[in-house]
Amino acid sequence: MTAPAFAAQHSVEIAITNTGDAGLACGAAIAHWFSEDLGHAAPGETLEFRFGYDLTSGTVFRLNDVGDEMAVQRVWCGLAGNAWPTRAEIPLERRAGEAPAPVALDCAAAEGTTRCTAKAAE
Repeated sequence: MTAPAFAAQHSVEIAITNTGDAGLACGAAIAHWFSEDLGHAAPGETLEFRFGYDLTSGTVFRLNDVGDEMAVQRVWCGLAGNAWPTRAEIPLERRAGEAPAPVALDCAAAEGTTRCTAKAAE
């Protein structure tokens, strides 16, 4: 997946590694009731995506087709084909004046739920 160009200088980098035995699907709720499929990860694969970040306000955003910044309200990953009911929320830092750290998580879907833990430092 190619990352879109961002009007701001900052971005939030997110990497989700599927450590389970079933496929994962990730999505985002975007301002004005939009949702976006962020991609899928088969077992053992890592899905990477990024969002723009307004350092002044702390707003995490995605650019729409005409270049408007659409606020990202929430991000989740869950069992492919049933992601929303089995989702794990992916945390997004939102602090004005402070650039966010990259997010790296190990996630696995099992028994009707998805669990994510911070990736061990390498």
